[in-house]
Amino acid sequence: MTFNQNKDFKLLQKTSDGDEVLKNSNTLLVKFASKKNGIVSSWLNGGYNEDLAAVFNHQLSQENIDKYEDSGILDFLKDLSCDFYKNLDLRTNKLSGLITSAKIENFAIACQRYRDIEVVAITTAGVRVNAVSAGDLASYYEINGQYDLDIGELSSENNYDDKKDDLEDKNPIKLGTINIIVLINSKLDESSLLLAEMIAIEAKTVALRDLMASSNYSLEVATGTGTDGIAIFSNLDSENTIENVSKHAKIGELIAKVVIESIKESLAKVQWLTPSYQLNALVRLDRFKLQLDDFYNNYLTDYIRIDNEEEKKEFILSLVKVSKNPELVANVSLIIHLLDQYRVGLLSKKTVYRVSKSILNNQFNRKDWYSMKLLLKYVIKTQLKE
Repeated sequence: MTFNQNKDFKLLQKTSDGDEVLKNSNTLLVKFASKKNGIVSSWLNGGYNEDLAAVFNHQLSQENIDKYEDSGILDFLKDLSCDFYKNLDLRTNKLSGLITSAKIENFAIACQRYRDIEVVAITTAGVRVNAVSAGDLASYYEINGQYDLDIGELSSENNYDDKKDDLEDKNPIKLGTINIIVLINSKLDESSLLLAEMIAIEAKTVALRDLMASSNYSLEVATGTGTDGIAIFSNLDSENTIENVSKHAKIGELIAKVVIESIKESLAKVQWLTPSYQLNALVRLDRFKLQLDDFYNNYLTDYIRIDNEEEKKEFILSLVKVSKNPELVANVSLIIHLLDQYRVGLLSKKTVYRVSKSILNNQFNRKDWYSMKLLLKYVIKTQLKE
């Protein structure tokens, strides 16, 4: 198997350990300058390893997706690593790596230092179509390497029945992945490295929570994507050994900060997911996967008369016009938060309905907000089954 790729790697930067961060048109690669121990979520030399010379993050083309579907992911990665061996003098058994459909060009590198500690994160991210919250309904069932996409009817919980049409396509191979490579210049043993990985994964959920990224498979805020990968390494040659890796420790803080920063930067480059884009009531409400035909045809007619497509267009434009008003977004967010608390059992339906109604009656009295008020009433009705 051969790969049509630009083989000319360029040096992006060196870490304080001398590790080289390299890039070509479809791959980020870190070539280690010292002995490392690491944990990698990869089919190729994955798990815990103390004998790697480099780690990569490779952007898949559709051609390569077709190849690994035919030959299997492990054989694909072996062939890919052989390609690196020819060009960078790296042997397959010394390599591990991640794969993504996110564009490598939209990578982000974050670095944090404190005294003798340096932590670097190199991230590519995309969550437009494959964002998921831990605990969402599964897309497939695997047994002995065989995948079954028919895993029964969708649950009626959390309004999944209402969005069944949105979830018909349950193909597990979807574009959208967050891949993170974390480099720590200090020495951690295997158990400490595992704790460091746990902090990095928690930090990923913080980044998505901060941006209110919506799951594509439920009504929840996403905690990642369905195909995320991580590689985390420490320096076994370092004179600084760290035993206590926790969120109370400075190293834990640094790990979390570089992961959060790099994910946000990468998402800002690759797609819409930025604070300024999220300052939009319609974007915030999109998480509820609204059935707009039902809203226009069966609900809206109880309040206003829409006789033709032109009048429907005017109503939609009135929603768009006010959707970015910060005060309106704040009030919409209050109602969304109430609905979230009802869904997870923290508040009763009666309480959420009464408080949401109070917000609508007291805060949505402006004439130009009337269209949004009607949309919110519909959202409350459908979510509370009123």
